[in-house]
Parts: sequence; C-alpha cells; structure tokens
Amino acid sequence: MKIVLNVIKILVLLVFLLLAVSNTQTVSLFYLPGQPLELPLIVALFGAFVIGIVFGLFALFGRLLALRSENNRLRAEVKKTAVITEQEIRAAAPAQTVQTAEQTAKE
Repeated sequence: MKIVLNVIKILVLLVFLLLAVSNTQTVSLFYLPGQPLELPLIVALFGAFVIGIVFGLFALFGRLLALRSENNRLRAEVKKTAVITEQEIRAAAPAQTVQTAEQTAKE
C-alpha cells in the first residue's frame, strides 16, 4: 500500500513539474481593484491549490471535532459498562462458590 501511495505522489509531482515548466507566461491577478499583480501562471495555480486545501481543512475540522466528541463519549460508556460487568461478576462469584460447596457436601 505504501508503494502505491509513493507512486501516486511521484506521479502528481511529475504532473505538477510538467505544468510548471510549460506554463511560465505571466498573468495579471486582480486581487484588489486597480492593483494588478503580474505573476507566472503556475504560481497562480499553486496559490489556488493551496487556498483550496486550506478551505477543505477548515470544512473537515468541524467533523473532526464531532468525531472526537463521539469517540470520548463511547470510551466513557465502555468504561462504565466494564465496571458494571466486573461488579456483576464479583457478585456472582460468591454465589457460585456456595452452590459448589453445597453440591460437594451432598455427595
């Protein structure tokens, strides 16, 4: 699996390098009215890519917090159930010992 991921990473890097080499012409980026910014096309594409990643991470951050909260709640529930089960086992153990002793005495 790691090999497949590394191959995919190398392919993406090669495609990005190919785009960088073949798109060296400058473009005008108007981020504020009346103030154009001249930069290579690949820089503009890379900037858009990075901004997309940042927005994607922000979008997933809320889901991450919800899953962490649910995970903590479920861990607490499992601990509580384990304590209750352990107490039930301890309560049942003396009763089984008494029954075993009674059966031994009858024989």
